[in-house]
Amino acid sequence: MSKSRKALGAALMLGAVLWIAYYIIRIKAYASLNAQGLSDGQVHAIKKSIETAVVVSGFLLGGLLGAVVQRSKFCIAAACHNVVTTRDLTQTRAYAMALFVAIPATQLLYRAGFVDISRSIYISSPFTWFSYIAGGFIFGVGIVYAGGCASRILVRAGEGNLGGLVSVLAFIFSSGATLWGITATVRANYLDKLTLNLKSQYLPNLFGQAPVWLTVLLIEAALLIFMLRSPKDSEWRKLKWPLAGAAIGLIIAAAWWVNGLAFKALPNVDTFSFSGPDDPMLLQAWGPKSLTFALADAQAFRYIILWTGETINFAVATVFGVIAGAFISALISGSFNWIAPPLQQFKYNLIGGLLMGFGAVLAMGCNIGQGLSGISTLSAGSFLTMSFIFVGAISGAKFMTWRIMREA
Repeated sequence: MSKSRKALGAALMLGAVLWIAYYIIRIKAYASLNAQGLSDGQVHAIKKSIETAVVVSGFLLGGLLGAVVQRSKFCIAAACHNVVTTRDLTQTRAYAMALFVAIPATQLLYRAGFVDISRSIYISSPFTWFSYIAGGFIFGVGIVYAGGCASRILVRAGEGNLGGLVSVLAFIFSSGATLWGITATVRANYLDKLTLNLKSQYLPNLFGQAPVWLTVLLIEAALLIFMLRSPKDSEWRKLKWPLAGAAIGLIIAAAWWVNGLAFKALPNVDTFSFSGPDDPMLLQAWGPKSLTFALADAQAFRYIILWTGETINFAVATVFGVIAGAFISALISGSFNWIAPPLQQFKYNLIGGLLMGFGAVLAMGCNIGQGLSGISTLSAGSFLTMSFIFVGAISGAKFMTWRIMREA
């Protein structure tokens, strides 16, 4: 890739970062605004400004994620199954780096009062242990068949890979059905009923009120040791992989920051519509969140087909952003190309996408939602889910290897 193209890509990414920073400052100002005496028109204008800032930030954060994943080929599916398939832990260490950055950054934002992660779904939801285990395992198997994790298949679609597009469409169909359709009743009425009585999923609270800093320190130490133990000739030693992981971790934290400030600002500005942070309508629409694609992909499709009956939100914007970011990155790097995999691979893409959609909704998140955003909140359910995503991916990889050897 020429220097001019590299400069263009870097300039676009820097522009996106600065734009997001501007919106963070703007929303933060609204969160500390004295709304007494504002007219209805002023309140409406400020609300629209906050909503626009959140949506545009979602698109830009998604775009950054899409560009980073496209250029680095980062994939949590590979991070999981490479443990047994290639024995190359480069992707696994890149995922560890993303966690290494996202966890302390998110916890610092929480302690500084910029985002109340205790109100996020990862901490406040019932501990649906069976759904975490089964959903994580099914999703893990699915990412092997689909040839990529939830973010990677979106990026592949943006690069022109038709197999990735099939996986995305199957993922959307399955997740939508499990959220609102035919399989939703099984999930809600049976599987999600199997819970443990926990007041909070916040990991430090489950260990006798252990200091948060101690929990974070132990996790960070384990991640650091794992990364430092890479062989000297490992691909991980190249700067690309640590930078990609760190960038993704920062994107996760920035998403928490934007949505956390909006959640704080809206009831402060509009006291008529929202009674406060416990308002059910506020929590449903604006509860603190980061990146995830289980719900977002299905909502994006519903937004496209309904349009007039839907409004774009942060999650929908991130989906469009990932595809756009991957597309622009592929064009700049000269790697965009329409690719049609063999017919057999299309079958795997379809099966994998269907498994991913069902598993992700059942587990309340995908490899990004639970595996990065959720773990950054120190949610016990997220750690459990990601553990079984690993188990599912390894099992799926071993099964596919067995089938290939059998057919050879």
